[in-house]
Amino acid sequence: MAFMRILFFRTACLLAGGVLAGRWGTTIALFGIITSWIIPAFTGKHTQKHPIIFSHLLERLTALIIIMFGETIVGISKYFTQNTFSIQSIMIFIIVVSLFFTYIVEFDHLIEEQRTHETGNLLIYLHYFILFGLSLVTVALDFIHESEANAIFSITCLYVGIALFYIGIVIASYYNKTTLKLENYVVVAFIVVTLMGYFTSMCFATFSIIAGVTALTTLINAVVITLSLVRRYER
Repeated sequence: MAFMRILFFRTACLLAGGVLAGRWGTTIALFGIITSWIIPAFTGKHTQKHPIIFSHLLERLTALIIIMFGETIVGISKYFTQNTFSIQSIMIFIIVVSLFFTYIVEFDHLIEEQRTHETGNLLIYLHYFILFGLSLVTVALDFIHESEANAIFSITCLYVGIALFYIGIVIASYYNKTTLKLENYVVVAFIVVTLMGYFTSMCFATFSIIAGVTALTTLINAVVITLSLVRRYER
């Protein structure tokens, strides 16, 4: 019933926003959406009494992210036509593959699926970071090659998206298996390598450099988290 009330509130705000239109309508609709995102965080007293099946929720959220990666692939398809294919196309593809591989390592190999007495709220909210991050990456990759695009804005948009993605991954480590907790050096690598990639791209703001540096950044981070997994299994 608590979630039904939240859904009813969101629906009412969207309907009111659609009817009023204009600035007021948009404000009411956004208020309803944002509020309905936040309110479930305060439903712990209800969800603790009725824990979710963690593995089922994880499966559905993972499926949603896979769909988002599919949207990203569609977004970069313009780089793979007969007239546009180049080395930069490969770099763009490496960016997407590296991010996907990082996600799979965390959510398919490191995370503990068989958890009990979980509300699932944290798992849901950390996926907002990943969803918004992937959305920003998709948008940035769509126009970053255009000469008319503002270099500072496009690079910042790309790296803010990448940073949000990694923030979600790090938060998700809360659910990792006891023997596979994310080590500190992985988090440090995410921060340092991503910042180096951002500032290098800003210094040499050409499409070729941005694509190459960002591909290297995401690839290094994917390798780091993979090596941490391999080291744990070797122990």
